[in-house]
Amino acid sequence: CAICRATAALANFGLLDQRPHTSNGPGFLEMVSPDYNGQSFYIDKPSVAENNLITASCTGALLWTKHIIEYLDVFQSDTLESWYKYFSTGEPQYFFALMQTLPSEKG
Repeated sequence: CAICRATAALANFGLLDQRPHTSNGPGFLEMVSPDYNGQSFYIDKPSVAENNLITASCTGALLWTKHIIEYLDVFQSDTLESWYKYFSTGEPQYFFALMQTLPSEKG
């Protein structure tokens, strides 16, 4: 996983040359990593998750986090969707939907 400027570290080692990825916009990786050769694999989205690689722009932190949680299989899909909707909108109905998807802590 890499977000924002950390994507440049991956680019410096050639790890983005043959894999779908994103960063802080077209041209950013060329600017900060002169040996970057992954232009044809660049996807202009806030976050990209594919083939065990999760990258994001500085504005894609929430979606990047969702991709990581999904990859690690931390939540069931309905819990993850409610979590993402709540944190991306702040709407209380998604908080309550999130709480309903969690297992109860009865003893």
